[in-house]
Amino acid sequence: MDISQKLNPISKSILIIVTIAVTLTSIKIQSANATQLLPTPMFSTATQLLSDAIQQRGFVIPDNFDSELQVSKDVPATKYTKKYTITAYNSVPWQTDSTPCIAADGSNICELKKIGEESCAAALPFGTKINIPGFGVCTVRDRLAPKFSHRIDLYFGGADKIQDAKQWGKRSVVVAVLDTAKKK
Repeated sequence: MDISQKLNPISKSILIIVTIAVTLTSIKIQSANATQLLPTPMFSTATQLLSDAIQQRGFVIPDNFDSELQVSKDVPATKYTKKYTITAYNSVPWQTDSTPCIAADGSNICELKKIGEESCAAALPFGTKINIPGFGVCTVRDRLAPKFSHRIDLYFGGADKIQDAKQWGKRSVVVAVLDTAKKK
């Protein structure tokens, strides 16, 4: 037999009111707990969610350049900007391998440095040019371990430039990845 058949109309009304009151109280308690845990909403719109995701990954909208980022007229246009951890290395066996002047793309970075061509290691396509504030434009010719995909490693030269690389240290910088695609 169903319990609602045993209850008179007044008892049914009281049961409904109690059920509604418990439900509403439960909702208020849950809302209060959520407010205490998350005092401000994580995002309010899909646009804000996208903006938060972009910022979390270190991307910067190209129109908002860092004041330190100086692009000269002979530098190609910026494709995008992104925040990277920038480190430095030298062409010495204990920092590279048994052929410290030969980069992953096969080029001789020691000879290129002598003629003023700057090189770097990054998880970007070989030949990509990057404008780094405080350093200048370098070309990606080398690679880092996959776990360092958020880094750019600047080539400073041979053993005589180790102190310069140490002085650079490790920096978090917004860099400009340059658009070097050939225009038709």
